[in-house]
Amino acid sequence: MSDKEKTEEKKAEENKEEKAGRQEASDYDFIREQIRERPVNRAKLLRRFILTAGMALVFGLVACLTILFIEPKLSRWLNADEEMELKSVELPENTEEEEVYSVHVMPDEEDPEQLVIETPIKQMSLNDEDVLSANQAEENVSANKTPEPTPTPVPEDNEPKIVYEQVPLELEDYRQLYRKMYALSKEVSKSLVTVSVSPDITEWNNVAEASAYQTVGMIVGENGYELLILADSEKLTDPENLNVRFADGSRGKVVLKALDPDTELAVYAMKLSDISDATRENIMAATLGSSYSSSILGNAVMAVGNPLGVSSICYGAVTSASRVVSMSDASYQLMTTDIFGSEDASGVIVNIRGQVTGIICTGHNDPGMENMIYAYGISSIRKLIEDLSNGRERAWMGLEIAEITQELSQDLGLPQGVYIDQVEMDSPALAAGLAKGDIIVKIGDVTISSVNDYMNTLQSMDPGMTAQVGYLRSAGAEYKSMEAEVTLGKREE
Repeated sequence: MSDKEKTEEKKAEENKEEKAGRQEASDYDFIREQIRERPVNRAKLLRRFILTAGMALVFGLVACLTILFIEPKLSRWLNADEEMELKSVELPENTEEEEVYSVHVMPDEEDPEQLVIETPIKQMSLNDEDVLSANQAEENVSANKTPEPTPTPVPEDNEPKIVYEQVPLELEDYRQLYRKMYALSKEVSKSLVTVSVSPDITEWNNVAEASAYQTVGMIVGENGYELLILADSEKLTDPENLNVRFADGSRGKVVLKALDPDTELAVYAMKLSDISDATRENIMAATLGSSYSSSILGNAVMAVGNPLGVSSICYGAVTSASRVVSMSDASYQLMTTDIFGSEDASGVIVNIRGQVTGIICTGHNDPGMENMIYAYGISSIRKLIEDLSNGRERAWMGLEIAEITQELSQDLGLPQGVYIDQVEMDSPALAAGLAKGDIIVKIGDVTISSVNDYMNTLQSMDPGMTAQVGYLRSAGAEYKSMEAEVTLGKREE
């Protein structure tokens, strides 16, 4: 086949294929669409634009109102712990006046003239009519009879007089006295709480061992947001898992607010919003008395809380109020009593007015006296409690000190001031060159003649401040006056 024939055959095939394609296209003409542009409805578009713009404006206004009014309240609620302005806690300065009380008891309510009067000891003498002579007392005992009461003479005039009659005390009076003291302890218990840590119960050999995980503390007050509780932290080893039980049996959670590493006293806090109204009506802050009163020695006191290691109450008297415990930059009063208790005792010492005069402490007892109840005198730790309650950081110099009294100064020939008994390692005092045996006589412009002067001056300063310390250093037979610049630090827990 020639080339011409091949070309003609190829064209014929192409024409055939083209006709077949046109035929196939014609078969689908009934479903063919023509897409046309939709006409623009300008009125409808304008309505949508206005609606969208209006909704955007409304949402914008709502957002602005939320930011202006709701967000600050929400922020304060979420950050209440950090931003709330708390009230400063100040403990009242209660003083126990030295008074001689005339105790009047009315044994018969229907006859108000029958009264018992106790003559003050200072006004009594062997010649007084109300004091039996030794011979008369022996005669009464031998005759086994009760001395007849001697009525007080009544002046012969028309004015009404109250007649006092001496009535001998009976065992019933003794019982009533103890019942009154018990009732007073129940009232004091409203200001006490039990703080405990929740250990793994499988670690207990018996239920009694639960006392090893709890201590009795007292309610100090509140700061407008939290209820503040003072307690010994020695047994509370897990500050993240602490529970509290109030006097009415209600319970809650507390957190550690501040801790003093020397005394191991700590303040724990519970949100007021977590305490029911019923509980708040049945609790109260402790009433503080004075442990510095010269009449406190020999006074009757009660140990309330857990003086026996469990919920209990004990009676006794103050046997010593002049002892001190020296600690870092402080010296605290140590009260001793004749109350026999537990080595795990906790709670408070209360006078017969219901005032707390001491916080029971352990670890300072003399050898062989481990079971006697000792306590920190409340007057000596009052400022410490306030600082812990208010979260105030205390300035740290790092000295264990002792007071050189006027008597010691005269007897030993020492200058009067505050004696440095020990300088702590890595302390600001050590860095400034102070040493054991130096006698501090001045801090800044304040003359230091006692431990209280030293403590009050240091507690008025803050960590980071610089203190100009004037002191005396022994130089053979005399003392040399020196100065040191101490940059106060912060005691680490």
